[in-house]
Amino acid sequence: MNEVEERKFSILCENLNLFEFTQQYGLDGIVIFNLHAPHSSWINPKLRSVLGYDNRPSPELKFSDLLTSSNLAELSSYLNTEFPTDIENPFEGTVQLRNTSDNFLTFNYRIVLLKGTNPEVIMALELAKDSNVSIHNLNKELTRYKNILKGTNLATWQWNVQTGETIFSEEWANVLGYRLEDLAPTSESTWSTLSHPDDQKVCDNLIKAHFRGESEFYVSEARMKHRSGKWIWVKDQGQVVTWTIDGKPEWMTGFHEEVTEYKERLALKKLFIDEAPSAIAMLDNEMRYIAASNKWIEDYNLQGREVLGKSHYDIFPNLSDDWKEIHRDCLRGNTHKREEDSFVREDGATHWLSWEVKPWYKGEGEIGGILMHTANITPIKEAEKEIFEKKQLMQTVLNSINVGIVACDAHGKLNLFNKATRHWHGIPKRDIPEKDLSNYYGLFHAKDDRELKAKDIPLLKALRGKKVENEEIRIIPKENKERIVSVNGSQLLDEYGHVTGAVVAMHDITERIEAENRIRISEETFRGSFEHAAIGMATVNPDGRWIKVNQRVCEIVGYEREELLNLTFQDITHPDDLDADLKLLEKLVEGERDYYHMDKRYFHKEGHIVYIHLAVSLVRDKYEEPLYFIAQIQDISRRKMAEKKLSQTLAKLESLLEASTQVSIIAVNKEGIITTFNKGAENLLGYSKDEVIGKETPSFIHLEEEMERISKKISPSNELLKGMAIFAKLAEINEYDTREWTYVRKDGISFPVQLTVTSIKEDKETIGYLGVATDISGLKKAEKEIKTILKLTEDQNDRLKNFAHIVSHNLRSHSSNFGMLLELYIQDHPEQAENQIIQMLTKASGNLKETIEHLNEVTAINTSENEQYTCLNLKSAVETVLSSVSGIIEEAKIRILNEIPPHMDVNGVSAYLESILLNFTTNAIKYRGREKSSYIRYFAEVSGDYIKLSIEDNGLGIDLKKHGEKLFGMYKTFHRHPDSRGIGLFITKNQIEALGGKVAVKSEVNSGTTFEIYLKRYEKN
Repeated sequence: MNEVEERKFSILCENLNLFEFTQQYGLDGIVIFNLHAPHSSWINPKLRSVLGYDNRPSPELKFSDLLTSSNLAELSSYLNTEFPTDIENPFEGTVQLRNTSDNFLTFNYRIVLLKGTNPEVIMALELAKDSNVSIHNLNKELTRYKNILKGTNLATWQWNVQTGETIFSEEWANVLGYRLEDLAPTSESTWSTLSHPDDQKVCDNLIKAHFRGESEFYVSEARMKHRSGKWIWVKDQGQVVTWTIDGKPEWMTGFHEEVTEYKERLALKKLFIDEAPSAIAMLDNEMRYIAASNKWIEDYNLQGREVLGKSHYDIFPNLSDDWKEIHRDCLRGNTHKREEDSFVREDGATHWLSWEVKPWYKGEGEIGGILMHTANITPIKEAEKEIFEKKQLMQTVLNSINVGIVACDAHGKLNLFNKATRHWHGIPKRDIPEKDLSNYYGLFHAKDDRELKAKDIPLLKALRGKKVENEEIRIIPKENKERIVSVNGSQLLDEYGHVTGAVVAMHDITERIEAENRIRISEETFRGSFEHAAIGMATVNPDGRWIKVNQRVCEIVGYEREELLNLTFQDITHPDDLDADLKLLEKLVEGERDYYHMDKRYFHKEGHIVYIHLAVSLVRDKYEEPLYFIAQIQDISRRKMAEKKLSQTLAKLESLLEASTQVSIIAVNKEGIITTFNKGAENLLGYSKDEVIGKETPSFIHLEEEMERISKKISPSNELLKGMAIFAKLAEINEYDTREWTYVRKDGISFPVQLTVTSIKEDKETIGYLGVATDISGLKKAEKEIKTILKLTEDQNDRLKNFAHIVSHNLRSHSSNFGMLLELYIQDHPEQAENQIIQMLTKASGNLKETIEHLNEVTAINTSENEQYTCLNLKSAVETVLSSVSGIIEEAKIRILNEIPPHMDVNGVSAYLESILLNFTTNAIKYRGREKSSYIRYFAEVSGDYIKLSIEDNGLGIDLKKHGEKLFGMYKTFHRHPDSRGIGLFITKNQIEALGGKVAVKSEVNSGTTFEIYLKRYEKN
């Protein structure tokens, strides 16, 4: 031992409390260093050994060299604060130290400062449970993942959030038009320099949200400067993959890809929707608004509200679950629409809509969200209702003729204005000037909103002799809904040919116009369905040339639309399938079939085969001549490949069945006749397939007495099952019945097997049974050998118990002798009684004696016998313990609540149960809160096979995060109490486990503790 080591060691020996501090907390090492020179340190041999430096030629090992940079900085900052000098309350924390393999081990430490002219800092270290984490192995794993990412050709990046270090792949630079060497050296600034300043704040907020755990991945779309000078859109996605010890993000990795084309398409769609004259809304996958037309805003009273970026369900919080399901189904690729749909407004009025909800696509079949289009058809529905009412009126007034009749005299004064007409206009006839007629009666041009001038009013035109034939005008009354009418009129002449007036007949053509509009909407809807259908759709000329194809057809065969339109379907059809296809087409043309289905093969543009299911129908012109074929094309390549794999699998299973030479596989039909007898069955039983298949039942290879014994076990009545009925019953009781049987070979030799019997089903109907058996003769032999070994082990355990008693007896003798010698020495040399070394030896002798007594007690617990167990009433046991400590309870002024039901009985040893209850009760008294009214509450409940006894107090409590894992350890204390030895809970836990129970704890500092003790329930039987 050199001079420095001697000086450090003397520090520990000269202070008894400090010596106990290092013995209790420095289980894995001690470090002593000068407060003013932390790099000058002494490391004890134990810590050197734990770190692997005990045999290394490095006498000048410095503690600072073992620390991580963050730990060194942390300790340096602590040195500028005031360290605790009270050994009873040391400073605590964790530190990582480097071992000889360049890995870091984690230690829990406690620090105390010894004051003086040359103050020393003493650090006691204990290895943490998770200290086997290897940074070296982690780096190897990271390197492996880097190589994997490199092989994917993704535009990847890696970023150390704490140090700013960045790693970009070559592909990352290529997306921006650079080579990686063009951007060297790369750093955090490389990213920010190339990013658009308007997007950086949004990206920063998304990254911070990811750091806070609000999102699983960081995903953003932002602009970055391309080498060409233009801004391109880049979608960036990443995730934090490692975190620092204090929970901060460390390494983050991800990739980016250019999405400029997608963003431009999206912007174009948004512009189209914003300016659309109808009610259209575009939403993303999260049902957030991307765009909404002015008509949408107007129809749904959203003026002045910000809807873009908002959830549809926030804008319409009372939306029904049916609508939400439609949205979810649409996001799965399906389209929903309804020509007419009604709902009742809050004011009770019925509102009518025509609507369509369908997905929109980012490209390559990826759904970007949904498009919703609605049209307010309430006026149309109301007009239809009015038309019906007017028809009823006209049937009464004008012999059911649905015609509005208006007549005037030679001066233009109305003299006939039938009920239908009055109803249309919604007002009575009045004598008003010609210039005010259109305004009063709501007469407008049919094609626009211009009011009719007097010279254009059909009745006045007819009066002046002008031709009025099928003229269309709109009637827009001030109160009622508008309508379109077709007007025919002529002059009225008297018998002398003089003009006496004029008359017009108005035919309501609103319904026809609406029908035409519906047809137009239907055609537009068909076009949309055609283009966005999930299956391929096409129209084909009778000569086979494609007329129109949707995008799905192009995806199936790999051609661009323009390329495919220059081909015929014969050009891409497999020649072996063409003849059958053409024959079916011929039958369509000849009228022998209305449609046909077939599976066929197409040649993909890249040359490989695509299997498709084809459905074809024929559209004819008005002369019944073929106009074009409608083809629906579904890609079934996966199904065909699956069928091929299934066929191969079945072939393999058949081969496997025959290859199982040591496993007997026997299948029978429902009547019990053997249908399958594999090679393994032949080998084990000595019979050939020809001898048994179709001729025998499995009964001939079983022992009759064994089958009779099994039958008695499973028969529901006294009537015994026989033969195949036994196996059928076993398969009925259990889906797979596995048990030991005895097989009899052809030569008469019997041997044990493990047989599994199960049903063979087809469409949920049993069609037979399968028995799979393996020879377990070797296993039975091994079982016999194991039983012999277990008997030998039991004898050895008995010897070990005797040895433990002998050792404990001898140790107790030596310990007592050691104590007596110390007492004799002090009697002969009383002046040595105050010697510090003698005091330390005396205390160590006492501790050794106490430890041996504790070990004897634990040994006695673990060697107790079950026959001592009796029925113990839990409530009575608690009352007995409380009575024995009633004086302490009264002195401590603790309120006792014994809420255990009177009939809670446990199976145990009376002495153990009393010791358990006494220890928990005295602990609750000892560690009570001195500043509040204390109580101890006992309550119990049945928990399966156990009685769960809970002992609750409101005392000092225990910091379970700090002490939870060592709570029941030997010599572990958690409060500064003079009587705390750290053995009570250790012994109590052993006693509980010796009774076949277990213990758990719930505690909070300064709030109290609840111990939950599970004891075996007492059962009379």
